[in-house]
Amino acid sequence: MIKMKYKGKTFTNGHSLANAMTRDMNQQIERSVRQAAAVSGVRVRKTHKGIEIEGDAKHMERFHKRLGK
Repeated sequence: MIKMKYKGKTFTNGHSLANAMTRDMNQQIERSVRQAAAVSGVRVRKTHKGIEIEGDAKHMERFHKRLGK
């Protein structure tokens, strides 16, 4: 049996390790989007479709530049 550690947790199943890594990656992306939105003045909503971002053209441009960094 192979044991792997990821962020302090031990995994023996590759599927559960992949799920944990995917979940962490999604959380990091959502955190980055929310931070960029807060700084640039746009509004972020999480819906059943995913993340929706609202704002006028000026703020959306700032958000786009901020997210690219």
